[in-house]
Amino acid sequence: AEFCRTKFDDHVAASTASLKEKHDVMLEALDQEFGTAAEVAPAKGGIFLWVTLPESVDTSALFQAAAAEGVAINPGPEWTADGAANKNRMRLCFGSASLDDIRAGVAKLAEVCHREFGVPVRSANIERD
Repeated sequence: AEFCRTKFDDHVAASTASLKEKHDVMLEALDQEFGTAAEVAPAKGGIFLWVTLPESVDTSALFQAAAAEGVAINPGPEWTADGAANKNRMRLCFGSASLDDIRAGVAKLAEVCHREFGVPVRSANIERD
């Protein structure tokens, strides 16, 4: 109770600023690594971004391949009411990762996604083989 009375507002402000920075870094990393291959809308709240990839990408299969490389994603079919219609969508969490982990994780995810599905064709403005 004493914490809430004296420190709660400062804690909320600091947490909000930290999450906003992580959110923005993830948006930047997705733009850099996936470019126009990914549709991403800024989050209106919470700690997740929804990402839509081309129809050729199956995020359930991407989940397995990414996990083997140490990258966690939430496949769209498991997080929506109409699962099959969201096979090419995923949720990415930015809540607990560091800024460096966000950047490295999105870069690794783009690498895995390209290897498995040929998407994205370019990352960091460099064409992938």
